[in-house]
Amino acid sequence: MNCSEAKKIQIIDYLDVKGLKPAKLYPGAAWYTSPMREERDPSFKVHLAKNCWFDFGTGEGGNIIDLVKKLEHSVWDTRSALKSLSNQSFSFDPHRFKQPDVPGKIEIVSIRDISGFALVQYLESRAISLRFAKKYTKEVTFSLYGKQFFALAFRNDRGGYELRNRNFKGCCSPKHFTTIPGKNDGAVNIFEGFVDFLSCCTFYNREPANYCIVLNSLAFLPKALDKIHAGTRINIMLDNDPAGKKATEGILARFKNVTDYAPLLYPGHKDFNEFLTSINSTKNYNHANS
Repeated sequence: MNCSEAKKIQIIDYLDVKGLKPAKLYPGAAWYTSPMREERDPSFKVHLAKNCWFDFGTGEGGNIIDLVKKLEHSVWDTRSALKSLSNQSFSFDPHRFKQPDVPGKIEIVSIRDISGFALVQYLESRAISLRFAKKYTKEVTFSLYGKQFFALAFRNDRGGYELRNRNFKGCCSPKHFTTIPGKNDGAVNIFEGFVDFLSCCTFYNREPANYCIVLNSLAFLPKALDKIHAGTRINIMLDNDPAGKKATEGILARFKNVTDYAPLLYPGHKDFNEFLTSINSTKNYNHANS
């Protein structure tokens, strides 16, 4: 098997052989919980027509050969990846997901204040205060593959949006990090995603006094750190997973006066929101049984 032949193998067929099923399946895209780490919400996207993948948690992506190298830790080179693929049985139909003349780009149709019942329910399921969600996000209608959907939208510094609803996780280009001004210029809070940022606001029941950076993807960490000046007090609230810990180690190596709140605030939880939802569930349970 050569590279050209290998790239005809559908990535979702390869993942199926590995025992991995999509968490969500949309026209043109399949979303998985990342096969490279533990997570609750799907952030690993397979573009079906282009037969490529992208992990929004790490900012990494590529073709099926790149994926084999990532998942099969004994495979380090292209030749070994091709050998591994040749030893398995797949479907060779590169056109079955092709959708000609149907745009695959997300387009924002309308932007408004949050009012949709389904989005309010989604926020409640994540234990996020509607007050803070309304301040920092909007409700949008967007089009994708000729259909319209609605989602929460969190704006980044270049005018793009992170989009979330109960069944969808994506973004509207351009993708970038988000900065939020604060009254305290001597400190900065760093979050991996906006759901964790809103979780922090909800947990402390106030808007942040510190300057905040919401990365929207760990891939933007190097560029975002250029905004931090020497001597700044840095509070890190990234995910408690290998990618988040690796990013935290990079910040600790580069700056002084850094506090990692992941093991302090939410040890045993994947991220700030998982911690928030867990304590909210406990409160509801205690209230129901009091």
